[in-house]
Amino acid sequence: MRMVVFSSSAEAEMEEPVVCDANRVTVDASKCKGSSISVAPFISRFAKEVGFHVTVVDPFAEENSYEADEVIRGTTFEVGDEVVKGAYSVVATRHVYDTWAIVKSVFGGAKEVAVVMSLRRAQVILKRLLQAGLTKEQLAKLRLPAGLDLGASNEREIALSIVSEVLALERGGTGRPLSQLKDLSSLVNSL
Repeated sequence: MRMVVFSSSAEAEMEEPVVCDANRVTVDASKCKGSSISVAPFISRFAKEVGFHVTVVDPFAEENSYEADEVIRGTTFEVGDEVVKGAYSVVATRHVYDTWAIVKSVFGGAKEVAVVMSLRRAQVILKRLLQAGLTKEQLAKLRLPAGLDLGASNEREIALSIVSEVLALERGGTGRPLSQLKDLSSLVNSL
């Protein structure tokens, strides 16, 4: 089981301040601000805890920011198709390189692509993805917004919902309550 987490420890001050091609991204760091904890470190940690091999891509990652098997960092970085092919991809880039990460994941052959963003933000990005060559069918397969409906209210809970969704996909689970699947009501009625 493999997972690639596309992230950014800094937030974009303008729309996707990047220059990119199929495998290489250069981020204009002067257009990004701050350094804060996002959902990505929790996704990485939880995914590792349940047995995923985790690669994190974060241009602004500091040493030991992530519990991961590999961290690709630097404002210029490369990610070949072999990194995403057959892996679960989670895109949580905080508007720094959303479009590129989704295109890389889809065209690179990711098993599933989960995207951490609001539907309001998605309106902008989905239009860009169509312009970049993705089809409406490919867009409809994105897991956007990522995660199961747990009523999550903070980064840890959001990460748990995302890793739970990915694990359910990997294991063939439904994401439904076990009390419903195991038919507790029939057992109770038989008493």
